[in-house]
Amino acid sequence: MRQAIDAIGATTPVDIRDRAVLLLLATTGIRNGELRAIRLKDIDWRTGEVFVRRTKGKRDRVVPLLEETGAAPITSCARPKVDSPYLFLSFAPPLGPFKCASPVSRIVRKRLRHGGVELGRVAGAHLLRHSLATQLVRQRRPINEVADLLGHRSINTKRCT
Repeated sequence: MRQAIDAIGATTPVDIRDRAVLLLLATTGIRNGELRAIRLKDIDWRTGEVFVRRTKGKRDRVVPLLEETGAAPITSCARPKVDSPYLFLSFAPPLGPFKCASPVSRIVRKRLRHGGVELGRVAGAHLLRHSLATQLVRQRRPINEVADLLGHRSINTKRCT
């Protein structure tokens, strides 16, 4: 994952956006729909947190925002000139927020392939969520902590092997 993220340049607005998308997905475990729902006002720069709304479990939560994620540049230079409250926007017409999951998953697949990651038949934004969960379990992080970060109500919701 790290290799793929490092392979993304920071020269174009699309590169900056895509790098932030991958980093946010890979470091927080948020879902595709949760990423698409993030609004500019949901980011607390002072505390380094992102308020995640409209989760699958119908409860809001807060996830840490790593400084490296680079969401700050997105708010200034890596957004199309569109009046939208959403953090991540499409540069392809129609300009604006991503309306469905497929554009975000396409970004993830494209950037992972470009970074030399071999992908199976099913690979998209959810792959980064599973990768984070697996990494945390391998680090012997408490399962309650992993479940909480991923927004699971019960530790029995998902089993990572």
